[in-house]
Amino acid sequence: MKYHNKSILLFIMIFILITMNIGCTGSNSIIPEVNPNPTVNPNNNTVSYVKVSTTSPTIKINQSLQFVVKGYNSNDEWVILDKNKIKLWKWTVHGCYDCFKDHVDLNPKSSSLTTTFTSDKAGTFFIGVYYKENVGDEYKTDFTELIVTN
Repeated sequence: MKYHNKSILLFIMIFILITMNIGCTGSNSIIPEVNPNPTVNPNNNTVSYVKVSTTSPTIKINQSLQFVVKGYNSNDEWVILDKNKIKLWKWTVHGCYDCFKDHVDLNPKSSSLTTTFTSDKAGTFFIGVYYKENVGDEYKTDFTELIVTN
């Protein structure tokens, strides 16, 4: 129960910091550096799927937004991910990819549980991650939608 209360408190503190940052500068929606892994693994620590999340479904052009990947087992319990097994962070766009490729920055592109996205052109984007636990395994992937407005 203590761990659950600490998680809720941490979430509230992060939300307040983000709100203060947006209210003061209005420029970035990046969450502070947070380890997206739980402190301990459950007994079943085999990753069944991954989920990409962020703090906002929309941003304005030239704003940055951080995306986080978390792993879950077959019991939907949060498990520790190895950042070195993040093989690729990727973005795609609804419409003409070539029209956007020189206007988007996604960094880092691998070996990190977080990535930061910025676009200087409006559009509907999909940011995703590819995680591979062991050689020979299939990739575990997830994408989330982001709308960039003027």
